[in-house]
This record gives sequence, C-alpha cells and structure tokens, in this order.
Amino acid sequence: MFSKVRILISLVIIILLSLFFFIDSHREKITQAIISSEQLSRLDSIEFFTRPHERLSKLLTTENSRAWLHLAKLYAKQNADIAFEVAEYYLQQNNIISAQLWLKEAIRQQHKEARLTLANHYFKTKQYLESRNLLLPILDNDRALVLSYKLAIQLGDTEFISQNKTKLANIENRDFYQLLLDFSVFSAAKSNINQECHVSVQLFATNLAGLQHGKNLTEQFRQHKLARYVCLQSPKYVPSQELSCQTEIKQRITCRANVWATRADISSRYIGLIVEQGGANVDNGIMYIDQQDDADVLAHELSHFLGFVDEYPLPSQHQKCQRNQQTSFSYNLATLPERYYGERDKIRKRILMQLPWASLIKDTTPILIKHGKGWKLTTPLKFQHEVGVFSARSCDKNNKVQAYKPYAHRTQLEYFELNFPQTYIDIMALAPKQYLMPSYHFNISRDLALQGEYSRAREALKAITFQ
Repeated sequence: MFSKVRILISLVIIILLSLFFFIDSHREKITQAIISSEQLSRLDSIEFFTRPHERLSKLLTTENSRAWLHLAKLYAKQNADIAFEVAEYYLQQNNIISAQLWLKEAIRQQHKEARLTLANHYFKTKQYLESRNLLLPILDNDRALVLSYKLAIQLGDTEFISQNKTKLANIENRDFYQLLLDFSVFSAAKSNINQECHVSVQLFATNLAGLQHGKNLTEQFRQHKLARYVCLQSPKYVPSQELSCQTEIKQRITCRANVWATRADISSRYIGLIVEQGGANVDNGIMYIDQQDDADVLAHELSHFLGFVDEYPLPSQHQKCQRNQQTSFSYNLATLPERYYGERDKIRKRILMQLPWASLIKDTTPILIKHGKGWKLTTPLKFQHEVGVFSARSCDKNNKVQAYKPYAHRTQLEYFELNFPQTYIDIMALAPKQYLMPSYHFNISRDLALQGEYSRAREALKAITFQ
C-alpha cells in the first residue's frame, strides 16, 4: 500500500514538473514572440485563470512591444476588443493598410468603435460610400449619426438630412444640431442685411468643412479695411450636386448659376461660394473660393465686387486689355495711350479727366515726362510715395495696351498677402458704388440665355433692383 502511494506521489510530482516546464517554456515563447496559436490555446487551457488582457498587460509593462503585437494578433481572431487594440497600434504607427485589416476583423466580431473608426477614416479619405455603408447599421449611436450627417451634407443627401432631423435633435451633442441650424442645413431663411454696407455678400458652402471655413473667414475679414464696405452674411449650405461645379486644382472654379434662381433665402447683391478645391475668382455677381483660401484671398476677391481690378498680368484676351478705355471702369486701373504730343498742360488736363483718382493727384506731382518729341505717361519714381500714374502689370500679356494705377507699390490686388492701400479706399470714397459688379442675377440670366430660355433670362434681371 505504501509503495502505491509513493508511486502516485511520484507521478504527481512528475506531472507537476512537466506542467511547470511546459508553462515556463510557453511563457518564454510568448516573450520571444514565437508561440503558435495551438501552443497558446494549450497554455490557456492549463492557465485558465489567466486572462488574455493580463498576458498582454505584462508584456506592455516590460515594454516588449514585439511580443505584445505577436500575442495580440493571436488573441484578436476571437476577441474584438483586442483586434481593435491591434488596429489602434497600427494607426499610431501610421500603417493604414494593416490598421484597416484589423479594424475589419474587429467589425466582423461586432465591434462598434472599430466600425466608427473605419467609417471616419473612409470619410477623411473621401471614400464616402464605404463610410456610409459602415454607419447605416449603427445609426442609434450618436457619434455614428453625427458622422452620417457630415456625409449626407457632403453628398447632398437632402432626404437623409430631412428624415433624421428629429433623431439628431435628441442626441446629447446639441451643439452639432445647433451648428446645422445656424448653417441653414435644414431650411433656408433670409439673412438680415446691414444697410450701412456698400454691398452684401451671402456665403454658401457645399460641405461642413467649407461652412466652418466660411464662418472663420467671416470673423477674420472683420479686421480688414474693406469690412466697413462689404457685409458678409453667415454661410449657408447648398448641395454640391445642384451646382455642377468644375473644381480642378489650379483651374478657375466655375459652377452653374441658374440654380440660384430657385433660392428664396438670398437678400444680398452678391453670392460667395466655397468649394473643396479650385482657383479663386469673381465672375460678375458670384465669387468662388476654396477651403484652402485664407482671409487675404477672400479680401482680394471681394474687392472686385466693389470695383477694383487685378494688378497682376491678366489673360491676354481679358476684355479690359483689348483697347484703351473709352470711359473709366475701375477705381485702381486705367488703360490709356503711352505716348502723347502737344502742350503738356492740355494733355495733363485731358488725362486727368479719365482717372477716377485725379482729384488725389497733387498739382506738383508730374504724370508726363519728356520723351523724344512728345510725352510719355508716367509719374517719376521720385514721387512713388504720392498718388500718381504708375505702370501696372495688368495688361502685360497684350503689348498693345498699357494699364496704369495710382499707387507705385505692389498691393493686395497683385499679391494676396500684401497690404490693401488706404489710398484705394480714399479713391473709392470719391465715388461710392460707381464701379460695382452686376448682381448675381446677371449670372443667372446669362446661364438661362445660353440654354435658350430667353424669357426667363429677362425675368432674372428684373427680379431685384439694387440701389
């Protein structure tokens, strides 16, 4: 009997020693990142009291990231939380491809946070349909609903925007709902116009980022010299699909204009549209800028509404550079002959009659210099700090026409980041509103006429008369 007991004890000791060596060797394999899935499964069946997160935490405390990653991948096949942790690890390493694979693994195991993370990544990388498909099953989640609204605004999904308004109004993040109200996403309401401004401009944008950018630009523009003459109305939402814009990088932004005829919420003379990308420009009553343009670009473009013309080289076919002016057309630019013959005083008087800034030129400031048997139109550089007649680069691409400006130095009308001269403000004050661009109704009328809808084109011009 005693011998049997000894044998049993010996067997137990042998088994325990075997288990000890087995556990120890497998733990070592974990730290060396060489354990297999089958070996890990056997170890877990023996050490059933040790949870996966405990093993992973120990590796983190020893800063053994290689072993942690190896072990986490093995557990991730059956553990959604760990699969998400692996995805986050790869996101931190900026390994997007691997991160996406593990996010999809976590989603397969019904992990909501992984679904949201991947949907947000797809949204940021403009994979909008993929993002929407991930979000549809979890719209009961507040964050998923908010992201879905950002998508709907981006895609112009007005049906989704309308149908889910009540649900959005009841989420915890009331600020987001209020933001959409402020941007007129749900309904269009007219803005109040400040009658003290020379002109008003209603801003629009095609997505939430553009709307927020427009709001920021509006606040920054208040510090500009032109702010007392131009009133920017808070940006409103317009679905991009309605506009059919051409927005190639480094190409002028162009959009359909007749869509604005259907908007009953515009009280302003002009429209400013913010799109994702493209070259900023003003086309009669509509200004186009993109989401990368800053307040300097905005001010430059807004100045065109008031009657200022670019001082950098315009396209050779630009209408202002085809011939010398018959009448003045801008506060800061004139196109006049370079050479004159006859009595200087009489010539000077005739030229001044064609310059909007003539009254600001001192009698002692020359505008003509001797050139051969005649005179050349220019103010000598020794008078560069005074108002005069200085060469502008505007018509340099057409060597038959020379443009002139009142200010010798480069301005914001040539380089966005430069100063807008007080002199130009003073010139505008001499004849306010004289050179205003036509209202946006001109753009609507032109588009309708091009489509052969002449009756509607005429009505568009009669729609509103601005003083």
